[in-house]
Amino acid sequence: MRRGYVLSGEHEEIPIEELKALLEIYNYKGKIEKVGRYAITENTPSKKIVSRGGYIDEGHKIVFEFKFSEKEYEDENKLIDKFISIFEENVEIPSEDLNSSKSFAVRVLKLHKDEFTKKLNSLKIEREIGGIIKTKTNAKVNLENPDVLIRVVILKDRFFVSTILAKRDREYFQKNRPHLRKYFHPGCMLPKLARAMVNLARVKENDVILDPFCGTGGFLIEAGLIGAKLIGCDIDWRMASGTKINLEEYNLLDKIIKIERLDAKHVDKLLKNVGIENVDAIITDPPYGISTAKKGEIEEILKILPNFIKKGGYFVFAYPKKVDLDMELKGIYKVYIHKKLIRHIHVYKKP
Repeated sequence: MRRGYVLSGEHEEIPIEELKALLEIYNYKGKIEKVGRYAITENTPSKKIVSRGGYIDEGHKIVFEFKFSEKEYEDENKLIDKFISIFEENVEIPSEDLNSSKSFAVRVLKLHKDEFTKKLNSLKIEREIGGIIKTKTNAKVNLENPDVLIRVVILKDRFFVSTILAKRDREYFQKNRPHLRKYFHPGCMLPKLARAMVNLARVKENDVILDPFCGTGGFLIEAGLIGAKLIGCDIDWRMASGTKINLEEYNLLDKIIKIERLDAKHVDKLLKNVGIENVDAIITDPPYGISTAKKGEIEEILKILPNFIKKGGYFVFAYPKKVDLDMELKGIYKVYIHKKLIRHIHVYKKP
């Protein structure tokens, strides 16, 4: 049965690219259809993907799809009536998903909002679809705390009816913002984007990850939480020390291979000292303020770092402008921080 994924509306490109990366991690080789902020796949591990994702809001098991064209209907009420009629005739909710021993609620999510879809009466859809599901499954309606949440996704030219399998842990990203950690320094990347960049690097459990400008450890935290082994350095001893403090707070000390004060241009010495020639991925956000290290020097370091990545490994980093490297560019995505700062998220693969 098909799966649907609700993509965050916070960025145009990163959510779908993160989903593709996660599907690759879990060895999915099927088709991916993107309809606005909704992505449809064949059977994929929704709970694992959503729990790892930064910009993937929900994972669904699709039970019904209805395609339409606005031109076919005089007004939105006739469209709703047609949708409900066809749903009642054709839908089958698997008993393992919903039966008389479970409760449910129906919720509409409009992922496309033009003048026509704005007029669609969400309450009417929820009430009518809920009544049909109740009749077909003998399940009880529970609007406050249902066992199963049924999602009606409204797009530009179709409706999907699905059971929700997983929802993104919004609380984690709120409670773990950089300024709430034991060690904080201004300019840290938010954990949601840090998680997405770790996923864009196709990091798997037990992979060895390097951050040569580790700052307060944001990327290492996100990589460690999915089981990666961690190497980091920073030219500022306070940052290197702060990274260790933050990793300890997240119970990730056992994931550390080495964290130390070191200039990133000497990362070869760091790897040699721990007996590692190449890492699986490098994920980093080098400093690029006027008061930091020389910009030209940082760009030279970025060009050296691919030498320490395994064949097929990834180099994902942020920088104020595009940096050309002798690697396969998989994507570059602009993230607007404020008027004077744009982060270009680079995703490179070692050929």
